[in-house]
Amino acid sequence: MRVIVIGAGEVGTAIAEALYRNNDVVVLERDHARYELLQSLDILVIEGNGSSPKSLLEADVDKANLLIACTNVDEINIVACATSKQLNPNLTTIVRVQDPDYLTNWQEGYLGVDVMVCSELITAKFIAMNLSMPEAKYVNEFAGGKILMTEVKVRRGSQLDNVTITDSRPPSGCNVTSIIRNGQIIIPSGEDVLTSGDLVVSIGKPKAVAEFNRRMTDNTSFQSVAIIGGGRIGFRLARILESKGMAPYLIEADEERSRWLSERLKNTLVLHHDGTDVNFLKQEKIDSVDVVVNVTGTEEKNLLSALLLKRMGVKRVFCRVNQPSHSQAFEMVGVDVAISPRKLIAEEIIRFTRDSGTEAVSMLEEDRAEVLELEIPENSKLSHRLLGDKLFPPGTIVGAILRNDQVIMPQGEDVLLPGDHAIVFAEEDKVKTVEALLNP
Repeated sequence: MRVIVIGAGEVGTAIAEALYRNNDVVVLERDHARYELLQSLDILVIEGNGSSPKSLLEADVDKANLLIACTNVDEINIVACATSKQLNPNLTTIVRVQDPDYLTNWQEGYLGVDVMVCSELITAKFIAMNLSMPEAKYVNEFAGGKILMTEVKVRRGSQLDNVTITDSRPPSGCNVTSIIRNGQIIIPSGEDVLTSGDLVVSIGKPKAVAEFNRRMTDNTSFQSVAIIGGGRIGFRLARILESKGMAPYLIEADEERSRWLSERLKNTLVLHHDGTDVNFLKQEKIDSVDVVVNVTGTEEKNLLSALLLKRMGVKRVFCRVNQPSHSQAFEMVGVDVAISPRKLIAEEIIRFTRDSGTEAVSMLEEDRAEVLELEIPENSKLSHRLLGDKLFPPGTIVGAILRNDQVIMPQGEDVLLPGDHAIVFAEEDKVKTVEALLNP
């Protein structure tokens, strides 16, 4: 497949790196410095304007199958896709936007784009999902929310610290699909011991997974939330939390923006102040809330506020990072969950480029492992086959199956049937092998 990626920022680079091994990828980038960064990969990089017909034709847009516009400017992305469609009506276009208002125009059919994904809205929804299970480092839903995947760190002294998986007795409806220990990915057996610091990936029914996570962390549910930063992500997150019956705090440093937020958020207490002011945080008792989400547009301010609040005793702190590569460093210095909108939007876009039958994708551990939702076709290699036949390669495990709205925790004697949705954990180098099993 010939793919054109417009924009070689963090999102565009992540997409190009994920696709170039199995596709003919061309990147269009107008910034010479970014252009130079991609020269080390086996990717054709053209220095030019992605919304210019001349540059698009130089990239052979008329011969392309897919175009992904993911610069940091929404309008450039939309114009690039519209122009490309004029040059190649058979082209599939995916556009990344940051302003959720463009989604309404797209849904009403005004923009002529095949797929539109909004990074701010995806990030707000991702944070809200994680807040529903705040002991987890990472949470994602599959099969329409009927199956949950979480990544949780075993806490020292918890019920399951230094306990074998067999003796931990995961609840019915929960499978432990992997243990990540000191950067090593382990596909576990019943004899493997959970130890403090392990990251445990569990897949299954939401209530069962939640119960197992609580035993690994001894955490109780959180009741109060504060959001620092009232930009698009903070605003959307507050709206989502209000829809769930919560009444969060929202701290915004800009006075005019604070007034705008107050007019639109009826159950959120909007406070106009700097989220790094220790005296203010104490005065407003922000240090006593259960969880704080730092989502200003400034990485340094998010980190400073997060570290201050952790030192003041806040149980759980989430932090937005602008550079995906900074996530691990933030978590090493004390941030509980570092969230990269750019990584989230790259994952969402990459999902649309996968083989048919791959319904959803979650990337873990710096993209060294993935959790895939596979819909089993009638004539595939997996259809009507026993799981015990060892069709899946080493380094993979089927965590759950959805069949006619029923969640099945798979055993070797289970048979995959057409229409089943199988949730599969796979090490990165096994993903293509797993997806190839969907073919006849």
